[in-house]
Amino acid sequence: MFGSVELATWWSRAGALLLDVLFAILPIIVGAIFAATDSTALETIGGVIVVAGIVWCYFVYYPVFMMRGGERNGQSLGKQIAGIRVVRDGGEPMTYGWALLREFVVRVLLFGVLGSFFFSIPWLLDYLWPIWDESNRALHDMVVSTHVVRADPPAGAPPPAPGGLSQQAQQIGLS
Repeated sequence: MFGSVELATWWSRAGALLLDVLFAILPIIVGAIFAATDSTALETIGGVIVVAGIVWCYFVYYPVFMMRGGERNGQSLGKQIAGIRVVRDGGEPMTYGWALLREFVVRVLLFGVLGSFFFSIPWLLDYLWPIWDESNRALHDMVVSTHVVRADPPAGAPPPAPGGLSQQAQQIGLS
């Protein structure tokens, strides 16, 4: 539990990630198919689609979906389908900048690109870390001070106590 909110399981996080990869990378796949043709025009169009897909994936998809207000704050489409959300440890809502920091700067640049110099071991550890961490946090969650929690309260959960973390959870639409 994180405050009065149940933590997301590793499986729900993995499922959300797979869905997000599908939604975010689809334009890049379409562009790559065009770029692999023998036609110069289609290769150019494919290259443009690939670049636009990368911009879509990291500068639009994650930050814009995760900065939504209310009960969808902290949710990409994959997280929304999986019923989980990202919450900041201080209770502040996710913003465009915070989502960009979490998803692009830390996950992609730090663990992905920089981690590739170390045989991608940091990237692998980042994704597997929630399995043995007592608060189900990945390394990127620790770097940016976030938790991934269930978006809906578990059935039969007691009502939250007034003040403290519960009040912050209500402010960002968790309760």
